[in-house]
Amino acid sequence: MKEGANRSAGLWFPRLLLLVAMVGAIEAPASAQTESDFELWGALFFTGRVFEKTPSPSFWFDTHARRSESGTVYILRPGVGFAFAPWGSIWLGYAWTPTWVDATGERQDEHRVWEQLTLTSTQVSGLLLQSRTRFEQRFQTGPTGTAHRFRQFVRLNYRPKQRVPVGIAFVDEVFVGIQGAGWAAQGFDQNRVFLGLAVYAPEALLRVEVGYLNVFLSRQPNRLAHVLSLNFFVSFGGRARGG
Repeated sequence: MKEGANRSAGLWFPRLLLLVAMVGAIEAPASAQTESDFELWGALFFTGRVFEKTPSPSFWFDTHARRSESGTVYILRPGVGFAFAPWGSIWLGYAWTPTWVDATGERQDEHRVWEQLTLTSTQVSGLLLQSRTRFEQRFQTGPTGTAHRFRQFVRLNYRPKQRVPVGIAFVDEVFVGIQGAGWAAQGFDQNRVFLGLAVYAPEALLRVEVGYLNVFLSRQPNRLAHVLSLNFFVSFGGRARGG
């Protein structure tokens, strides 16, 4: 039964990956003005399960630092979850996103509550396919109202063999504002596409990904960020259940 469910998930992931990549490619009309800049992004992701075998409680924490020409953004995002199967988990968490604006020296705070469904497939040897569906409720200091946002993330990692420490990582994520406060973008908000190298530690607990991230934001005028991105992933597989 588990093999059948996993195989079914494996068939859906390539289709989902293709769909999101196609949606992400739909940007503003060519006639629209677009501003561009260069940015540096760094992140650390720490995830794990309490128990080695599912079902199991799970934990999540990621932190980010992002430097642009106009300021610096930080993100602290803890969460708790439940891995209901080796290929699936659900999550609930909070995020604090302070932004320091260079021009004024002021800090702008955003707070988020987020819910997430994560699905993973390794049906094809050497390939990791992952889908992350997230909903956010966003609050800012100053502007009133709650903004709701949908995010669809897909990942494809290719590692030729376990003994090869380097692979390729591709990520696409689409952001859509669905309703809420007037201060947030409605409809298509942004798209992020990452392509880079993945370096694996021998013990399989650590993975480092470095590469190019393209961020398109639907604004007036539109914005295009060319990002050098460095990400660290630490994963804890859980412990055996006690007797």
